[in-house]
Amino acid sequence: MLTALVMSKGQSQLRQNVDKSNVKRTEQPKDIKTVPVNPGTPPAPPPVEKTTATTEEVPVYALTSVRVKIKTGNDNKEFPSKVYARLMARSTPANWRNYLQTGLPNEMRINSETEFGLNVEGPPIPLTTFQAAGLALTIMYEPNFFADAWKIEGISLVLEFKDQKGNLHPTLGNKTIVFSNAYGFLNNEYRNIECLTDEAFVPMTSVIKKY
Repeated sequence: MLTALVMSKGQSQLRQNVDKSNVKRTEQPKDIKTVPVNPGTPPAPPPVEKTTATTEEVPVYALTSVRVKIKTGNDNKEFPSKVYARLMARSTPANWRNYLQTGLPNEMRINSETEFGLNVEGPPIPLTTFQAAGLALTIMYEPNFFADAWKIEGISLVLEFKDQKGNLHPTLGNKTIVFSNAYGFLNNEYRNIECLTDEAFVPMTSVIKKY
């Protein structure tokens, strides 16, 4: 009986220890702290490029040089008979502004070509003025003697357009206009020859007029 009692107590104690062990294994820890994972420092944004605002000056072209070429036929312009030349816009708004050559007395020999320049009255005329109106070139003859005559067989214009910085126009920097229909006699009665272009500087008519 004593042996049975001892064994009974031992088994009871064993069951109690097993039950306690199971309880310990199934209990959840009480103070669990969740520590966030550091994702790392994000990459810096790309640097912003600095732009410098620049204002480009718009080129404004004007007629800065005018040269006239006249071909004389078989009747010369004698010395000291005078030649005047005037270049202007063919119509408004700038007819009052001219490029001039006043009283050129040089002899222009037969079958020769004479070239001379014109001076502008006031500041150079803008290219846009001529592009809106066209050109009008007038050659005026003043004979020294009433019987003198001068035969013209061709007139050309050489124009130079530059902007405010002195740069030539890309297509009209040096523009030559040939009036192949400018021919005939100037004398004491018919003293003027007028040569006209359109707005694109294409030659149109050349007309000899009375004084």
